[in-house]
Amino acid sequence: MANTKVTIKVVSKASKLFIVGSTKNLGEWDAKKAVELEYCDKCGAFFTDKMLPAGEVVEFKVLTAKDWANVEKGAYGEEVSNHSFVATKGLEVVVEVNNFAN
Repeated sequence: MANTKVTIKVVSKASKLFIVGSTKNLGEWDAKKAVELEYCDKCGAFFTDKMLPAGEVVEFKVLTAKDWANVEKGAYGEEVSNHSFVATKGLEVVVEVNNFAN
């Protein structure tokens, strides 16, 4: 299957962010293989560009460290659903995350 470049941006007040997800390029849900995001001063968000399987549903979560103890949470500390999208050429996925387990 062909891959396509997707940009994932996360808006957060955290000082360091990682994403881990359902594809090999996103660590296959292994927090130790999570992808560190770069911070963009100009856009005010963390980001990464990844080659992902075109046409496939991709899911991910945001972490503040390469450990599930640092996973994103809802406003009241509750679990949140995975972020999900279909990988298509030129797609830019933007999410906002302000609460984490630690």
